[in-house]
Amino acid sequence: MADRYVDTDILVDIYEEQGATLHRLIVLLGAESESGHIMRTALLSLERRINHVVDPLEQLEYLEEQVVHLSRGAREPVGSLHLPEVPDQRQDRLLRAVAQLPPRVGEALVVSHYLAVFGPELARILRMTIHSTNRRLETGLNQLRQLVGNQEDGVGAIGSISGELTAALRAAARLIQPAGTETLAAELRTLGDLTRRGVSGWVAALLFSLSLFIGGWLAMISSPAGGVSLPAATASASQTASLETTATPEVKASHSLPAQARAVPVFYVGRKSGLLYRELRDLPASGDLVKSALDAVLTLAPLDPDYDTAWGPGALIGTTKTGEVLTVNLSKEAFEGIDTPDQATMAALQMVYTASKLAGNPTLRLTFLMEGQAPPAAFVQPPGGFGRLGLVPVAPLWVTWPRNGATIGQGQTVIVGSVKPEATAPVVTVKSEDGRIVTSVVAQTATSAGADGWRSWSVALQFGPGAYLITASTEFTDASGHTRAFEDTKSITVP
Repeated sequence: MADRYVDTDILVDIYEEQGATLHRLIVLLGAESESGHIMRTALLSLERRINHVVDPLEQLEYLEEQVVHLSRGAREPVGSLHLPEVPDQRQDRLLRAVAQLPPRVGEALVVSHYLAVFGPELARILRMTIHSTNRRLETGLNQLRQLVGNQEDGVGAIGSISGELTAALRAAARLIQPAGTETLAAELRTLGDLTRRGVSGWVAALLFSLSLFIGGWLAMISSPAGGVSLPAATASASQTASLETTATPEVKASHSLPAQARAVPVFYVGRKSGLLYRELRDLPASGDLVKSALDAVLTLAPLDPDYDTAWGPGALIGTTKTGEVLTVNLSKEAFEGIDTPDQATMAALQMVYTASKLAGNPTLRLTFLMEGQAPPAAFVQPPGGFGRLGLVPVAPLWVTWPRNGATIGQGQTVIVGSVKPEATAPVVTVKSEDGRIVTSVVAQTATSAGADGWRSWSVALQFGPGAYLITASTEFTDASGHTRAFEDTKSITVP
């Protein structure tokens, strides 16, 4: 069997873009002396899975998960967090209070508020259920309020302490000294060069692994003493809104912007196909992310103009969960335009797929009320409520990355998405602003479906400056035996 070629270009890009942020996270988690070792180990682990983890957001999430758990192991003899001191007295009190909390509670607060990740993404990074993660965060924030007091009382109290903690962690991160792993990017390139010159993949990986000890030793003896003020870490386009806007030096703790939950799945309806499409949106973090996502279905316009919502311009009044049934109470305006049972079913499924995905519960069922009463007669509800119908109401093809309207850098970009098992491998066509076809290629597509029932696909393309329309198309045979063509399009800009 031929040795696998180790393409480290992606790893180098990730390290150069996210290395500073991840190093600071390692220090905040109390494992500064092992930073070099942890970074190398995490990147090498990602390299082994790079052919299976092709979505840039998933790659970053995987690295964050590895960093968190490797840092936990590195500090295990001591257990507690050791957060840097900051000049602002209120912020420093918050950090000292976090260090007093049980280590796993403090860890959850640091990871969620420094990286601005909540909901399903945080649960995956911490390897916990969403319910357990949310409960741990709520417990930690309430304990912080008891230890340091709160600058706001009432409904906004938790949000206030959460915003202050985000600002305090970012202030601490700016005082963390450099990683001492400046040679890591060169080491990663060397790993790729070894395999390009014919050295077998496992030997190359072994040689690279030797640098784990050497790099860690060099980091310990060469790190400068004392704190060094650093500029904020560079963030990817997908993270800019959630990372950089919450932590500028000019923002005081009591006025910090709220943290955001990144890449929250919100389902919309295709204007032409009438099927469900998913967009990954950044939403304000809250104690009930399912409720926030359902509110987004009503109030947040889709990024892609080919998508729409089946609901009217109403409001979410509240939700109540009993067992496996979630009751959703909406304003009268939300039901405007729903005149037939078919329209009611599609609108309901839009919220069913959004809520069940976030709750991690595929058997969740939804029932609906209109201002506390029964909805209009046209809104026919099945006994027990609406539930998921597998992949039947979902479009057979999605482009997951890039998002519509995204601005990406020049050079190679990996376009990724999902396709139903029965559909043909997607053809990805790129057109320039004047309508000229730049390229058209068949995407590399997984031969079998994953645990979620989809086949993943990807294609690496080169982009120069300009505006482009990316179209992924496939053919799909429906239940009636008819072959139908489907496509998903995304507009991007390359400055």
